[in-house]
Amino acid sequence: MKKAAPTTPSVTGNQFSALRKIKRSKSDPAESSSPANTAKRARQEEQVLEEADRIIASHSPKPKKSAQPLRRQFEPVYGAVANSEEHALSLIGLKMGEFTPFQGAALVCAVKGAVSIAGAVLVASEDKQKPSFLPCYSPKSSSFLVIESVPIPSASTLNATSSSNHDNHAEGARISDVIATLMNKLTKCGDVFETILAVKSIESSGIFSIGKRAPLFKDLFKLTVLSELNRDARVNIEGFNLVTEPNHPHSILSIPPSWTDATNQILEAPPSPVVCIIGSKGLGKSTLSKHTVNRLLSKYTQVAFLDCDLGQPEFTVSGQVSLHVLRDPILGPAFTHIKQPLQSCYLGATSPKNDPDWYISCIVELWRVYLAKVGRAVPLVINTDGWVKGMGFDLLVHALKQIRPFYVLQLGVDSMSSAAIAKNIRDDLAVILHTPDQPASQVQIINAEGFDESLQRGSSKYNAQDLRSLAMISYFAQYSNVDSSARICITDAGYKCPPIWKFSSSIISRTPVSVPWNAVKLRFLSVEVPFSQSLVALNGTLVGLVEGSTPYETTKTTSDAETEPTDLKIIPSGIQIPPQSQNCVGLGIVRGIDPVSKLFYIITPVPLEQLKRVNLILRGPGVEFPASIWTDGFENVRSAVPYITYTAAEGVGAIAKRPRSNLLRKKNI
Repeated sequence: MKKAAPTTPSVTGNQFSALRKIKRSKSDPAESSSPANTAKRARQEEQVLEEADRIIASHSPKPKKSAQPLRRQFEPVYGAVANSEEHALSLIGLKMGEFTPFQGAALVCAVKGAVSIAGAVLVASEDKQKPSFLPCYSPKSSSFLVIESVPIPSASTLNATSSSNHDNHAEGARISDVIATLMNKLTKCGDVFETILAVKSIESSGIFSIGKRAPLFKDLFKLTVLSELNRDARVNIEGFNLVTEPNHPHSILSIPPSWTDATNQILEAPPSPVVCIIGSKGLGKSTLSKHTVNRLLSKYTQVAFLDCDLGQPEFTVSGQVSLHVLRDPILGPAFTHIKQPLQSCYLGATSPKNDPDWYISCIVELWRVYLAKVGRAVPLVINTDGWVKGMGFDLLVHALKQIRPFYVLQLGVDSMSSAAIAKNIRDDLAVILHTPDQPASQVQIINAEGFDESLQRGSSKYNAQDLRSLAMISYFAQYSNVDSSARICITDAGYKCPPIWKFSSSIISRTPVSVPWNAVKLRFLSVEVPFSQSLVALNGTLVGLVEGSTPYETTKTTSDAETEPTDLKIIPSGIQIPPQSQNCVGLGIVRGIDPVSKLFYIITPVPLEQLKRVNLILRGPGVEFPASIWTDGFENVRSAVPYITYTAAEGVGAIAKRPRSNLLRKKNI
C-alpha cells in the first residue's frame, strides 16, 4: 500500500511548535530517498519557517513610535538653579524627564527646550529679546502643580499666540541679557540641561495678601518646608518654592494615563472638536476640563469654554453659566483666573433644581451664541456639574441631545468599587444618546478614570463652600479690565507685574456706584416678594448686573398703592425673561439704599463703561456671601456690624446664616 504524502504542518500553538514539526519531518526515513518528496518537503519546510517567523514577530513587543523619557524627581543640586536677586528672576535647569512640584505663584517662561505644566506645553520662543511669561498659581487650596521637562512638540502654536499684556520699553537692563548671564552660570557647572525655565516674581500682583481679607486663607501660599538641605539651590523668588521632598504631605497633581489617552485621541480627531466632560462631583471634572483646554491650545490658537457648573464654575463666581474664549493656558485654580465672559446668564443659585427649564434654556442659548459669534472653527470644551442622579441625569441627557458634542469624556470609578453606585453614571447613556436617523451626529463616549482628591494623601482642607467664598473674595478684590491669566511679554529685567488684586482694604469699604431707581428694572428669581418689601429684600444682598431687553409692565394692586415704593420697576415673577434677551456683565453688592434720593449704592468691579449699559438687576436666593466679607474691618470694633447680629434674627427678611465650623475666633485672627 502506497503511503500517503505528509500534509503541511499547521501552526496554531506557540511560536516553537512549527520548528518541532520540521524536526519530526526530517527524521522520517521512508521519504528521505525520493527526489520528488525531497523537493516537496523543502517547500513545506519553507512555508513552515515563514509561518514561524510571522508568529514570532506577532509575539515580539512592537517598538513605540516615540520613546518617552524616563521620569525622575528633580534634585536641587548646586548648579541647577541660578538666581538674580536684583531683578527677582531665577532660572531652573531640568534634564529630560525631570519633574518637580511647586507651591506658590510666579511668572514662568521656557527659555530653552519645552516644559509641561497642567497639560500646557511651554516652548522656548525664537525671539530671545522679548520672552513671553505666563502667570502660574499653585496654592494649598488644590493639588500642587508639577513642572516637567518634555520633548519639544513637532508642531506647537502655544508661543505663537499674541500676548494680551506688554511691558514698557526697557529702561534699564534688558531681560534677555540677564537671562543670558544666568544661563552661563548654569553651564559652568558642567551639567547639560535640555530644558531651562525662567521664573519671575509676581508678588506685586497682590495675590499673596489674600489672607488680609479672609483669615481662613492666610496660609494659602505659605510652604511648609520639611528639610533645610540644599538651601543654596532653591529658587530665590518670593512666594515661589520648589517641593523637593519626595514625600511632601500635600497632594501633588497627577494626571491619570486614561486622561492622556483621551486627550491624545481628541487631538488626533478632525478639526475643532466639541468635547463635554461629565461625571459625579469630586471626580476631577474641573481639573480634566483645564487639562483638555491646555492640550487643545497646543494645537489651536484659541479654545471656547462653556461652563455649566452653577456651584463651582471655573471662570466666574457661583450662580451663573457662561461662555468664554480662551487664548492662554489655565495654570491655577478657579479663584486665580476670574474672567469677563463673552456671554453669561445669571441664575442666582448653586443648583438648577429650583428652575431646571430655565437652566437648560440658558445652556442652549449659550450654545447658539457659540455657533453665531465664535463658530465651529474654534474647538469647544463643556464643563458640567456633578448632579448625575435623578433629575440631574435628565438635565444632562437633555443638554447633550441639544448640543450633541463629538466626544463625551465620562469620569467614573471602578465598577467593583463600593462608591460605584453613587459615583458612576448609568451604563445606558450611549444607548439614550444614540440616534439611528442621524448617523453623522453620533456622540462618542470615552471612559476615563476619575479620582476623589479628598481621599488622597494630603488633600486640601477647604470644602466646596470655602472655594466658592474664595472665588467671590477674589472677584470683588480684582481690578477692572485686568486678566490675571494673560500672557505677558517682558523686555525690561526690572519689570514688575501690575496690580491685579486689591486686598489692602476691605471690600465693603470700597466706594460704591450710585444707581437711580428709575434707571434699572428689578427681578427676584425663584421667589415671590411683596412689592412693599422689595427694598428690604434687596438691601445688603448679592445681585446680578444684566444688560436686558425685556419689555414689561409693573403690576400694582390697589390695596398696597400707598405703601409701595415709587419709581421702582419690578418685573413680576409671572413674566419669564428669555435668555437671549439678557447678558450678565458681572455681580454687585447692594451696599445701601437711599429712599429719599431714590438711589441704589452698589459695590462692583465691573468697569464703568459696562455699567452704563446695565438696566436689569437680578436677585437670586441661592448664592450666599462669605461671612468674612461682612465682618472684614470690624474685628477690633465694638460697634454693631452692618446687616449682621449675633442675637436672634428679628424683622422682615431676617434669617440665620448657614452654620460654619471653620470660622476663626477673634483670639485666633
